Amino acid sequence: MKKIKTIAIFYLLATLLTMAADRIIPESGKFESRFLVVIDSRSFEEATEEVMAYKAVLEEEGLGVVIMIGNWDNPLKLREEIRQIYRRKPVMEGAVFVGDIPVVRLRNFQHGTTAFKMNEKEFPIEESSVTSDRFYDDLDLEFRFLSIDEKNPRHFYYELTESSPQVVQSEFYSARMLPPVDMGEDVYELLRRYLRKVVEAHREVNYADRVRFFNGHGYNSDCLTAWHNQQFAIKEQFPGAFRTAEGNAFYNFRQAPFMKYKLFERLQSPGTDIFVFHEHGAFDTQYINGPYPAPNLLGMGREGTTGPLEILSASLRNSYRRYSGERRETFAKRVLSEYALLPDFFSSERLDSTRVGDSLLAADINIVLADIRKLQPQPRITIFDACYNGSFHQPGYVAGYHIFTDGKTVVTQGNTVNVLQDKWSMELIGMLAEGARIGFWQRELQWIESHLIGDPTYRLLPATDGGDPLALSRKLNRDLALNRHKSKVWQEYLQSDNPNLQAIALKMLSYSSPKGYPELLLRHLKENPYYSVRMQALQRILYSSGNYLTEALLLALDDPYELIRRNGARFAGYHGDDRLIAPLVETVLFADESQRVQYAAQGSLPMFNLEKIREEIARQTVASNLTQPDEVAGKMTSYFEGQAKRYDRSLTVIQDKEAAPKDRISAIRMLRNYNNHQQVSALLTVLKDQNDDTEVRIVLAEALGWFRWSIERDAIVQALKEVGRNRATPQELRNEIEQSLIRLK
Repeated sequence: MKKIKTIAIFYLLATLLTMAADRIIPESGKFESRFLVVIDSRSFEEATEEVMAYKAVLEEEGLGVVIMIGNWDNPLKLREEIRQIYRRKPVMEGAVFVGDIPVVRLRNFQHGTTAFKMNEKEFPIEESSVTSDRFYDDLDLEFRFLSIDEKNPRHFYYELTESSPQVVQSEFYSARMLPPVDMGEDVYELLRRYLRKVVEAHREVNYADRVRFFNGHGYNSDCLTAWHNQQFAIKEQFPGAFRTAEGNAFYNFRQAPFMKYKLFERLQSPGTDIFVFHEHGAFDTQYINGPYPAPNLLGMGREGTTGPLEILSASLRNSYRRYSGERRETFAKRVLSEYALLPDFFSSERLDSTRVGDSLLAADINIVLADIRKLQPQPRITIFDACYNGSFHQPGYVAGYHIFTDGKTVVTQGNTVNVLQDKWSMELIGMLAEGARIGFWQRELQWIESHLIGDPTYRLLPATDGGDPLALSRKLNRDLALNRHKSKVWQEYLQSDNPNLQAIALKMLSYSSPKGYPELLLRHLKENPYYSVRMQALQRILYSSGNYLTEALLLALDDPYELIRRNGARFAGYHGDDRLIAPLVETVLFADESQRVQYAAQGSLPMFNLEKIREEIARQTVASNLTQPDEVAGKMTSYFEGQAKRYDRSLTVIQDKEAAPKDRISAIRMLRNYNNHQQVSALLTVLKDQNDDTEVRIVLAEALGWFRWSIERDAIVQALKEVGRNRATPQELRNEIEQSLIRLK
């Protein structure tokens, strides 16, 4: 018997080696959907046994696996080979890129990010490009090759073409399995060990019944309303985690002066399914407590830092050390006055004598790669709602360390550039509670910076009291893979009492919208009892329907869910209908408990007519219970008058042909974040002027492409078409106009 097994194993290996030379190992049998593993030859050679075990366990679950092995030095060639496999039957639902697969960095696609808006002409190409695998998983996008990175020949720069689709609609989900090269261990051993962990995870029965959330310093303006409102939505999305005390936890940086050590404890506690970090970040850092972590207890156990004053002093000295020249002098002058400090507080002698202790304090504030390397993280899934934590193009990166260090984490999600704090990072997260593979969830987050690191096929099981959890999971995954565009399937899901299934249905119906879809969305936003479903309805009105936008925003601004109100306040500024002035003014005047909503409303109001804002402030303050209504009205009116003057000055610079083009372009770029509807007529005059600077007009045409929700959108589209048809218009400007018109559809 042993001899027969040996012969069988030898035959299998011989077959694999032959197929490896042919670069394709097909799925083993018939399946309704497939998954593609793209792996470089060396990684496959070093981890053949583990890769084949990964293939086997997925196929046991009913997902066919195709392995494509090779050495690619041309991302476009690899993309076409992926396309060929994608076009074959059965459906290819996802892919993972293992090891040394070319890294693509995108340009001319900042409107595909949530927040990244760096000037591509002013900043170096390596800083102003976005690392993104949407190059591989969205096969409809069109790209133009630019260059290969001078320092890293495995990094390739491409730009989105002007005639390409301008939004992400990935054909399949994807992820990276890329061991960090700076972990001090052989990358192939890291890969082998990681894949063994993944296979183990797939063989376990794991219900979605234990979740953890953390909010770091500075996130969402440190708003406690945003923090505790999240718990209401998460309870809808993960009901199984709210049956016992240990099923859920919501941490906040305020809970300890050096919160990272408590997070280390929680991260290494067994049994956690999902751990979410809402924080600021860098590729190598998770920012936890901020620069001034004032403790609520004396005697913190760190020699030399026994209380709030000592910690504040050390933090100020660390801040001083980071500055130089004039900035250092300005900082010192401000804090010496603000804190009534003695002149020698920043003396060289004091700085030298406290350097080591202050450095230790700084190390206690945040989580860095060296910290993660020592941990054994237990959550199977970790999500980094943070800037740069998913930067897999770096030698070491936070999301990679969490899965390739010892522990049980098999998949993380992170971003390769900065990310908008106000985006709905937990959109459709309830899919995981219903047993969906995490890749299906990631596919619905249509931004170019967002990536899964690790295994995208991992799934939990529904913690349900009714029905077979495994059968429910299989049905949902099958529908997500095969029935994405079948409206009737999702209309049935919409009839469920389960808010997760309702939210999924509203999103899926956007791909093949039934009759009355806009009205359906508005009705759910107005009447649905679930926070997460109402938020999904608002998302779909914003991004899929476009109908009833003013009505939707008025409902949103009065919704009990903070995130809905916050997005209502944000998009009110992008829209510009005067009916939104009253609720925005009310928010600024009376919603002090919702700092982030108030911040959004305050930023949106300057996009409206100043006189109408004045009138509304006066009306609401007079009718209020404010103790000093006249004073409040005066201060608030003065603020918005100052904002109006600021935007008027900016418009004056844009219109001034004698001003330096660099200054005019800088003023125009502000319009990308601040869609000033009052200025559109004047801006279009500049756009149409054939005697004006071409580069200024090109940048303006690009900026106008951000006015997607504006009440002046039709006028903008008409003007862009008019200039585009004019034979005197330079070709480069025509190209930009073509791109903006596609974006404004």
